[in-house]
Amino acid sequence: MKLAPKGAPRELLAKLPLPGDLREFLAAHDGGRGKVGKRPLVLWTAEQIAAEAEDQEVSRAVPGLLLFGTDGGAEGYGYLPRLQRGRYGRISLMAAGPHEFESLGDALQELIDALAQGR
Repeated sequence: MKLAPKGAPRELLAKLPLPGDLREFLAAHDGGRGKVGKRPLVLWTAEQIAAEAEDQEVSRAVPGLLLFGTDGGAEGYGYLPRLQRGRYGRISLMAAGPHEFESLGDALQELIDALAQGR
């Protein structure tokens, strides 16, 4: 996976409601793209996260969902803070509801590890 060589501007990061580990990732690498295991993964820049939060229909259908990437197609990767466990996961970008959020981990690294394992 190829990560952006620079981090996102601090001013922009301060405006986004990001979990700590995602904020740290974006501060070091403002996005990335490639494969994790056999799965494609596109981690959005902080600017894309801000824009997509309002543009994606699934964000409006699932209150509180913060999308931060995709598989390059119809699946989105996000953070759902209201869950007790498994706040990081994936969800269909097509007509999705809260029941379709598939939890994959409690941290960004756990989500990436789950993708690497083929989940």
